[in-house]
This record gives sequence, C-alpha cells and structure tokens, in this order.
Amino acid sequence: MLGKLANVLQEMNRLEVDVLGVCETFWDGVGEFKTEIASCADPFRVIYSGGSKKRKGVAMILRNKAASSVLNYQLVSERIMVARFKADPVNLLVIQAYAPCEDAPEEETEKFYELLDQTVAQNRKGRECLVVMGDFNGKVGAGKEDKIVGPFGKGIRNDNGQ
Repeated sequence: MLGKLANVLQEMNRLEVDVLGVCETFWDGVGEFKTEIASCADPFRVIYSGGSKKRKGVAMILRNKAASSVLNYQLVSERIMVARFKADPVNLLVIQAYAPCEDAPEEETEKFYELLDQTVAQNRKGRECLVVMGDFNGKVGAGKEDKIVGPFGKGIRNDNGQ
C-alpha cells in the first residue's frame, strides 16, 4: 500500500493509536473496508462517510482491538459519524465531526451544529462516556479562558473558535 493512508496507518501503529478520527477524506459514498501494512500483523478497519462529490467526508480508522470492540456505528452525514465501543467500566460513544469552514454560509453552519446536537441526544445512553472529536475549523487564539482554553493558541479567535 502506498500513499497518505499507508503513512497514517504506519504512524498509528508506531504511536499505538487505536482509534483515529479523520476529516476531509474526500472519499465518495459510505462504507467500510479492511486494510493492512507490512509492519503490522493485524489489519486496520476503516469506517467512512463521504459525500457524493468527493468533498468533505469523515472516517474512523481502528486498530484490531478497537475494531473488534465496535458494537455499532451510524453514518449520519458526510460531516458526522458515530461509533459505540464496548468498554469497561462503561461503553464509549465516539462522534467524529467535520464542521463547515469559517466562510461557509451561516445556515450551513447552524444546520451542522443542530444535527450534531441531535446526534448526541439520539445516541447517548445512560452512563456511557461521550467523546466528540474532529475538525471544528475554529481558531481559539492566544488568550486563556478559565480552564477551558489554555494560553498556547495562536492568532486571534474566530467565530468557530467561540
């Protein structure tokens, strides 16, 4: 295997990352596949949700142990996907998201966040641990805000970074 995906898999293997969220895949359609690299005995499972025009797109790449722990997944849109993992002491709900860019129409951004809120509400069960990860196209800036954002950002905060 050659290319960007092979590089990502090699780094996941080297750093022992079990679950990796990816944005801007530019893959069309939805689905999953297994893939391998020579330096790793176990295959990787790739679950993805892309658009019809090879734009946007989100994916999760899972190493063997995480891949076998998937209870279910839902491909919500080309910007949001959800996977539920069997874990101990509580299950894990992981949402991978890719927000519209700062210059996108406000309506598109509002629809995205409404769908994200709806996805959390529809999928979260009981005491399970919720992880929302992805690219929210926000710049948090160099300032510090309580214990939420540290002083190590760059530039000036934009609307998506609020």
